[in-house]
Amino acid sequence: MIKLAYIDPYAVPDTRVASLQILQNVDAFARHAMQVFVVTPAGQTTAESLLGRPVSQGVIFSPLNDPRGKWYFPFNTQKLFFLMVRRWLKRNPVDAIYTRNLKMARFLLGQNLGIPVIFESHEIFAQSFKESHDLSRPKNQRKYQILLENERFVYQNAAAIVVLTSFLEEDIRRHYNVDTPCLVSPDGVDSVAANDALPSGPYAPATPASIFYLGSLHPWKGIPTAISAMRHVNGARLTIAGGNAEQIATLSALAQKEGVADKIAFLGYVNPRDRFQEIARHDICILPLTKTSIASRYTSPLKLFEYMAMGKAIVIADLPSIREAVDESSVFFAESENSDDLGRVLQFVVDNRDEAQKRADAALTLSKTFTWDHRAEQISLTVHSLLQQS
Repeated sequence: MIKLAYIDPYAVPDTRVASLQILQNVDAFARHAMQVFVVTPAGQTTAESLLGRPVSQGVIFSPLNDPRGKWYFPFNTQKLFFLMVRRWLKRNPVDAIYTRNLKMARFLLGQNLGIPVIFESHEIFAQSFKESHDLSRPKNQRKYQILLENERFVYQNAAAIVVLTSFLEEDIRRHYNVDTPCLVSPDGVDSVAANDALPSGPYAPATPASIFYLGSLHPWKGIPTAISAMRHVNGARLTIAGGNAEQIATLSALAQKEGVADKIAFLGYVNPRDRFQEIARHDICILPLTKTSIASRYTSPLKLFEYMAMGKAIVIADLPSIREAVDESSVFFAESENSDDLGRVLQFVVDNRDEAQKRADAALTLSKTFTWDHRAEQISLTVHSLLQQS
């Protein structure tokens, strides 16, 4: 059995989206001939509280002390944690290392550990930084150059790269001129939890129709477009789940300005364990993503697969990254960042329940190919192949 260390400088288990993804990944890895050591700072919650069940037997949590934020360590640097990881690896032999944290990967690959390091990339960080910062400022230019150098080193020296979309692989190879082995493996869905939450009785749409968004409220998610779109939608209400108080206040003000406050409700934080039950309560689920590189080329949205697994009608931004997973047979597309078009599509879905149900059923069937277990099997084969070559 392969011994794999999954290493991250942030706590697992934790309520962060990235932490939940890691938790579901290692849970699935352990069902595919791997013993997985989760080497992170100690989490403040339990796997059961997030997944609604224990993790697989092959998952071993190996928390390390994280002094950041403690009264005796008033610094935010991760360097001390990195050194503790190196000491842990010397004391606990493993066959391979897996990480999705760029700084962690850069450190590990510079240590000459003699252990293959697999890096999971979710974006080109330098590109995302460039899109969101003013590079005319010297400080930002320095940070940008550091990101470029770190990414180039990691992509050139990793044993393999796992990416979410073929577009991300294409951009990595073009930007950094690397021939490192690369596996395209999209995100997945917790099929066990989704199946448990599927309603047992016949589908009964709400009146007015219930439109739902669940996820973070980061700008690239496109929630302002969805709020503006509700100007064009009759016979429906939009519920937005997720985000912090400041984000909700900003979006509430936008809803007032657009004159749609009476059509929109903010649910706030939803425990990951309850997300499928919450999705089940609604008719139409949305992902109004923006045209940023992370959304248009790199994302493999967890929520898309979770909506699909719950058999929901889905309205989603028409972007290359999304079309790599689904087409018009299973979802409804709307032009990204176009509130008028999104409103038009939403009204069509509200008014055409039979077509909405037809595509929802197709999405449910397609969701069986997007599971964490399917992803773990792909990655497990890659790890086996790397070890056989070494």
